[in-house]
Amino acid sequence: MWLTQAVGDIVKCEYSVKERIFEKDGVEIYSSGYFGKTLLFGGKAQYCEHDSAMRHEIMVHTAICTHEDPKNVLVIDGGDGALAHELLKHKGVNVDIVERNGAALEAASVAGLYADALEDRRVAVTVGSLDYFISSAEDESYDIVLVNRFDDIEFSDRAFFDNIYRILTEKGLVVTDASSQLFDMSGHKAALSALCDSFRIVMPFCYTSMVRVGGEQWFAMGSKFFHPTADINLQRADLTDGYEYYNSDVHISRFALPESTFKKLKEYIKR
Repeated sequence: MWLTQAVGDIVKCEYSVKERIFEKDGVEIYSSGYFGKTLLFGGKAQYCEHDSAMRHEIMVHTAICTHEDPKNVLVIDGGDGALAHELLKHKGVNVDIVERNGAALEAASVAGLYADALEDRRVAVTVGSLDYFISSAEDESYDIVLVNRFDDIEFSDRAFFDNIYRILTEKGLVVTDASSQLFDMSGHKAALSALCDSFRIVMPFCYTSMVRVGGEQWFAMGSKFFHPTADINLQRADLTDGYEYYNSDVHISRFALPESTFKKLKEYIKR
């Protein structure tokens, strides 16, 4: 059978899968010999087993290795456990997860990939309202916020991003999904623009996906203080155990932009 993924009426791709092994409340898992287990939310592929490191290592370790001493990290919509799995590779990091869809935790158990991370003593999981969790969080309570599943975030929601800024420490940073420069430049610009009003540094960086249309996908980083290429912690980047994909060279290279692309985005980038 074929798993079809599309971006509007621009492009459509199909991926060979064997069977659907989980479905509940918009969360699905498909098995595939080539891609391994593939996780979908709302019909959109998040990642597959074989590109998980390409996505989650880049998102997590780029953030962790930019900050000088991260202790407390908030993951928005991380109930599948993948981001927590990566964060736990760093000693002294505590992880709060707020997950809007409880089926994500069941999917993690079925997939059998990262469910153990959710049981770690350094991880606390809350299932419920994102708006309530964010608005109730104390000022400057997190060093890093990771916004997963960007399709469900309204980038024009100023209150949401004002609260993200508020709950970050004075040198904190946020990373959010930022769509595709190839097929959704307007969505990419919206993600960068949402950060530009508040953060001193705003920069996009890319990762590779096997199951998202176009292959090359993007994150956006908003930082109050640290610069992701000038302030990279090389010891943490290259001497931490457990990386499959990430290292300091990959970290820096992910921020490179072609000149023509930079010209299109220069009003949305602060570096």
